[in-house]
Amino acid sequence: MYKSSHTILLLSACFLTLFSCQQEKKGTNESRTTQTLTITDGGIKTLDLEDGVNFEGLTALKLASIDNKEYITFYDYKTHSIYLYDHVTNDLFKKISMEKDGPNAVKSASKFFIHTIDSIFIDSSIGIYLINSNAEVLTKKSKGARHKNGVVMVSPDSKSYRFNQDSYFKNGQIEMVISQIRRNSKSYEYAIYDFEKDSIIKEFVQTEEIINNFDAVLKVQEEAKKRREWNSNIFRFFNRNKNHLYSSTSISDSLYIFNKGELVKAIYAGVPKIEIADYTDYATISIAEYFEGGMSIHENPKQPAYYKQMLMSPNGRYVYRVLYHGAKPKFVDSNEKPIPSSIGTTLIVIDTETEELSYHELPIEEIDIDRNLFVSNEGIFFRVKDQQNEDQVQFRFFKVTK
Repeated sequence: MYKSSHTILLLSACFLTLFSCQQEKKGTNESRTTQTLTITDGGIKTLDLEDGVNFEGLTALKLASIDNKEYITFYDYKTHSIYLYDHVTNDLFKKISMEKDGPNAVKSASKFFIHTIDSIFIDSSIGIYLINSNAEVLTKKSKGARHKNGVVMVSPDSKSYRFNQDSYFKNGQIEMVISQIRRNSKSYEYAIYDFEKDSIIKEFVQTEEIINNFDAVLKVQEEAKKRREWNSNIFRFFNRNKNHLYSSTSISDSLYIFNKGELVKAIYAGVPKIEIADYTDYATISIAEYFEGGMSIHENPKQPAYYKQMLMSPNGRYVYRVLYHGAKPKFVDSNEKPIPSSIGTTLIVIDTETEELSYHELPIEEIDIDRNLFVSNEGIFFRVKDQQNEDQVQFRFFKVTK
């Protein structure tokens, strides 16, 4: 484990942008991190699945608190149901099966959160549904989008608003992230939606506040487009606790902290010995192959280092980042082409109260860092790789203690 800690205090948003650019270019020689947390292997958690559930992918997996009890929740597209498992006993508590046709039809629940057991908010492609525990649709909103014959009308400049993993309902409002095909450095990344008014009432977090030199990113994308090359978009992460909004990206060592829509500081949240990819390298993590009538996308066998996940504990105390060290090409007998062979993965835990960092090297060959992970107040759970039993799902628990 590394022993260093780094905190950057900034007096203005302008100075923060300049300093953050310099800090990421110069590296982390001046960083100081302190390993104040103990991260240990906490064993295996197993959930028994009912027949028909797609055990390979549990959509919108997270821990939810309902009436002061914690439940593991997820959506399964095969059964078109939301499942709630008791986090302590691992027993199935409730299954909410939705209809696909009729007055209570819900098209998809790939993004949802549970406000109360009878107030479940679902973000679908055509709007927001509010349903109860019997899967009855209480109301439906359009998110202010324009529709034609039941289809949302979009253009390169239009915006779409969607739940993220920390979206919640408070005072009639829901915080959402913004998706936009064509954006610039002044575009907004985050929004507040008024449920009753069915409209966005505020947008904040400009792209340039969390992505340095975004104009250079646009230039790389434009050049790749001319060459008919695939370029991967920078992934934005957002987490919220009662005091602040935290944001970062897949290629940033900085954690940006917002209060009431304003950027107040940035802190270092990386691994000093690992150099994160610039956008030119990150853009090629996937490769497109064109053929008559279509194209296929596959992983580039040579991968740079970048961040794959960022999650926050339910109590808002810890931010978890998963840093993928990159990959080297590897040939296997069953493949004609090389596949990416991981160099390593580090779990970074940031204490939001002290801004101290702690590290743990993850067993990348044994756990899935790309999907099906969730956090509790005690630690983080990763899906176990290469499960043979389709009647259950297993998670490897990494416990965090002071």
